[in-house]
Amino acid sequence: MYGRETVKSHSDLRSLAPGLVAGLSVAALAADAGGYNPTSWGWSAIALLLVIAASLVAGGRRLAPLEWAFLGCLAALAGWVWLSLAWSSDVSQTVEEGQRMLLYVAGPAALLLLGRRSRVEGLLASLGAAITAICTYALALRMLAPGRGGYQVLSADPGAAFRLARPLGYANALALFAVMGMLLALGFALRGRTVVGRALGSAALVILAPTLYFTYGRGAWLALVAGLATLIAVERERLGVVARSLAFAVAPVVAVVLASRTQALTSEPGAVAAARHDGRLLAGATVALVAVAALVPAGLDRIQGKAVLGPSSRRAFALALALLLVVVAAAGLARVGGPQAAVRRAYDAFNAPAPLVKTNESQRLFSLSGSSRSEYWRVAWREYEDHPWLGDGAGSYQRFWLRDRREGLPVLDAHSLYLETLSELGPLGLVLLLGTLALLLGAARVARRHPLACAALGAYVAFLVHAGIDWDWEMPAVTLAALVCGVALLLAARSAETPPLGHASRVLGIALAAVLFVVALVGFLGNRAAATAAEALDAAHLSTAASEARHARHWQPWSAEPWRLLGEAQLQAGEVGQARASFVRGIQKDRGDWELWLDLALASRGSERRAALGHVAVLNPLSTELREVQGSR
Repeated sequence: MYGRETVKSHSDLRSLAPGLVAGLSVAALAADAGGYNPTSWGWSAIALLLVIAASLVAGGRRLAPLEWAFLGCLAALAGWVWLSLAWSSDVSQTVEEGQRMLLYVAGPAALLLLGRRSRVEGLLASLGAAITAICTYALALRMLAPGRGGYQVLSADPGAAFRLARPLGYANALALFAVMGMLLALGFALRGRTVVGRALGSAALVILAPTLYFTYGRGAWLALVAGLATLIAVERERLGVVARSLAFAVAPVVAVVLASRTQALTSEPGAVAAARHDGRLLAGATVALVAVAALVPAGLDRIQGKAVLGPSSRRAFALALALLLVVVAAAGLARVGGPQAAVRRAYDAFNAPAPLVKTNESQRLFSLSGSSRSEYWRVAWREYEDHPWLGDGAGSYQRFWLRDRREGLPVLDAHSLYLETLSELGPLGLVLLLGTLALLLGAARVARRHPLACAALGAYVAFLVHAGIDWDWEMPAVTLAALVCGVALLLAARSAETPPLGHASRVLGIALAAVLFVVALVGFLGNRAAATAAEALDAAHLSTAASEARHARHWQPWSAEPWRLLGEAQLQAGEVGQARASFVRGIQKDRGDWELWLDLALASRGSERRAALGHVAVLNPLSTELREVQGSR
């Protein structure tokens, strides 16, 4: 009897493993600034590689052909990123892009080795719980602790300071995070196996919808529409799903309306006491709505048991919905002067600057402004035209932007995964990316028989849409959440449980995981030392900054960044000659780093100073630092 219970407990632990790995990974990355910093990629990749090794030691299962194809394409994309070191204009950034790709390969590989078709529900439940927990924290911060740093930190948008972003640090990323959670929660509310599961899904919507609202992210609403449309289109009982979804939407809509009416929380914070008062009222109302929403699934079950719609009633309901959509579309087109005028106005609005959130919070949500995206995309296309075959190397966009921009915005990414991939990795890189993403969509056709596959597909499609207009790929918490949804589709598409891996395959997999572990560990140690040096430099702890920069130099011999950090610490300490030597060593490694040339100018005089400033003018002609240095001469 004891032996049987032990075997059962081990089996239960294994069944929980995929969900625990997915949920904890996504939640930990989200809490760590969305995984945006290079140190986050290191520890998370190391942890996932250890999970892979442990699963192989315990006897992992063979993968299905579609799963091998997906991992093969993903690994090929990662290999192409690393190979672009051969022609990259920014080697240090290319290495960092390759390090992030290790995480994106390790995450799905670990889940596929651990996963079974019977564990899809647990996998998606853990992911949904992780997203809801993070959004609960963000929403509570907004309502109960207004004005305490819960807003956006990773954007040059002048209205960003009032957009909800913490803990991810970027409002648009948190918005998409909430959208994926909403689609998963709706899936559980619709198709959960138990009443408790459906109640939790319905209740989660009340938390996630106001979180989305307070981010003021417009692209995420577009992604939500795309995800909902996909979920409904793939469902077999579309009319029933639409009707129940409308019932589930009532409480979240009320929560958003109440949130929009709290003046102290939706305008630039002036009186903290008023914001806290409104926030507490909103928190109480939200808790009440959560309780009400949790009762909706049971109520719908009772109604469904008593009222059964016949074919004529279903047709009438479908016709009413279609007519409503047609009327709304026609009214909208008539208001703007017809289709041609609508296109012209949308184009003009897209190229206009976005209104400031603090001026009128609702104005931003209904604005069609692209927030300078047309300019970002123009520069990305120019980079592709200059390097049409191989691209300019992974992570090279920022340097091209600084040289070719017409606006003084400090942009790091092209705000489009697909266009940036084309500009940095060329046509082959784009083909590998699209192939990887499309294989997960291909699994959805077979996975439809699983009750939660439609929700997973909707969340994944929402990510694909949003990634085309923002830099979600650089936020691992968001991207890994989308990949978890894709892995769930692959597992749901399995026709039967696969046999165990052979001994030779397991040994080869463990050896490969060990090699990647070393790569991730070296990257983590170097990135941590560089990050510590930068933090010490900002805090004026110059001896610590210099010491950590030397450690980073040891672990990152290819990078010029440690030399720059060391030189800046020496310069602030008054060691001008040593600082100049450090900057020169850094420039020898990377002549395209404009910050090193600027630092060299600050540490030099005469012709050497003028020559260094000339390099800055070529690499970053709109630099405000350049104008300040030139004006101080």
